[in-house]
Amino acid sequence: MSKSAAPSTSNSWPARVVGFLAFGLHFSRELVLANISVAKSVLLQTRADLAPGFLTYPLTGLNRFEILMLTHSITLTPGTTSVSISADFTELVVHAFDARDPDGVRASIKNGLEIPLLAWTR
Repeated sequence: MSKSAAPSTSNSWPARVVGFLAFGLHFSRELVLANISVAKSVLLQTRADLAPGFLTYPLTGLNRFEILMLTHSITLTPGTTSVSISADFTELVVHAFDARDPDGVRASIKNGLEIPLLAWTR
């Protein structure tokens, strides 16, 4: 598996443009949903109900460009922040505003950010 800095060129440029636009739409949707979720938590939950924490997210199979885009997308989305990447680029540490369900956070990242990102880059 190549760890090149740029996305592969297996798709034609029209497919890449469509993938880029689709990723932008998916990211925008995740951004709005995350803003609503964080606002609801801040306004409606007590401090004792909040459960911030750290979790790991697997990066296996992603090249460096995909890792870069994913980590920045995670950080730009309210409620999550990319903290560090392992030296071998296989794992990302994420801080989540609500980490009561780490598997749910991972699934949200996978379905809302990683899969749409890969539709663009591959």
